[in-house]
Amino acid sequence: MENTPKVKIGIVAVSRDCFPEELSVNRRKALVKAYNEKFDADDIYECPVCIVESEIHMCQALEDIKKAGCNALCVYLGNFGPEISETLLAKHFDG
Repeated sequence: MENTPKVKIGIVAVSRDCFPEELSVNRRKALVKAYNEKFDADDIYECPVCIVESEIHMCQALEDIKKAGCNALCVYLGNFGPEISETLLAKHFDG
């Protein structure tokens, strides 16, 4: 009998508007790639939305990870992320 919950973690990158968004996106991709090389790729989801100091991006990312069936969340601070958007993402995430 296995008594361990099945976890699917959503990785969401955040950035500041004074840095190129690609820095956070590329770092997120590298993190997911490294995870997939060692662990089950079904346990992780790379959210394509990068939150760049925007509640609109936060809502898009939240909807995306919900649709992907994520029950855990990792906010990846690629470039010293914005405090408001990432906090709201964590607040509204149901996982």
